Amino acid sequence: MAAASQHHFHLTVPAPREQSRTFRVIFGLALAALSVVLQKLLFRTVAPESYQLLLGAVAISVMYAGVPSGLAALAVASAGKWFLFLEHHEDPRTLARFALFVFLGMLICWLGQKLDASNRRLKVLSGLLPVCAWCKKVRVDDDHWQQMEAYIHDHSEADFTHTLCPDCARRMVN
Repeated sequence: MAAASQHHFHLTVPAPREQSRTFRVIFGLALAALSVVLQKLLFRTVAPESYQLLLGAVAISVMYAGVPSGLAALAVASAGKWFLFLEHHEDPRTLARFALFVFLGMLICWLGQKLDASNRRLKVLSGLLPVCAWCKKVRVDDDHWQQMEAYIHDHSEADFTHTLCPDCARRMVN
């Protein structure tokens, strides 16, 4: 019986850290400009005080291209909102809503930075790990075995300290 062939297809999308900083900033600028244009086109339908499209551009920029992109989007969206949509710059309610918008945009960027930092710290092992039942070494390829501590240290950010559990300590004494 012939062995069935398996085909694997992989699509790789660069993570924010792999994209150039210029690309990330341009992404944020373009997304914010698009949101300003959309809001201008929908101005009659969407309330003039609406900030959802603009905050959405900031959030999507942070999520897909990182904090520099989100900050660029926030700058463009803020300028667009200020110059194209706010007619009464002296009205305290208008200023308060605009300040809240800028604050929420900064909060989205800050949360994105925190999430990115925690994702960089998190390194997870997953899948099946072939371990020798006797010596506990890990098989890293067909003919190479590595101490479990070394394998885990190499594939995560965990470090090991060694001590004796109470059962082994009693066995050592006896």
